[in-house]
Amino acid sequence: MTLLALVLTTGAFAQGFGDFNPEEMAKQQVARMKETYKLNDTQYNKLLKFFTDSTKKMMEDFQNGGGQGGFDMEAMQKRMKAQNDTIKSVLTEEQYKAYEEDQKKMRERFQQGGFGGGGF
Repeated sequence: MTLLALVLTTGAFAQGFGDFNPEEMAKQQVARMKETYKLNDTQYNKLLKFFTDSTKKMMEDFQNGGGQGGFDMEAMQKRMKAQNDTIKSVLTEEQYKAYEEDQKKMRERFQQGGFGGGGF
């Protein structure tokens, strides 16, 4: 779901709705995670690097044809798995359980007809 929201946001910015800045987007996302899950500086920096790199790569893929009406579900699933694996490797067990619970709630809200805001 996080990646889906990111793809939709990326598409809107790429179509001229603003200056898309992968670094700023990653900072905002990881800042929310830092506050919610009480990340330490090491965790914050690892996730910031991952999300910055991931967002840049997604934007490159979008600009190189992925955004021309095609939607590569397989690539999205790979990104989601990489994201989940990275988050799991960085967070403590307790933090990751809280993260999983938040993701579950977000999926439930999405299935009920909306993003519900505040997701990671």
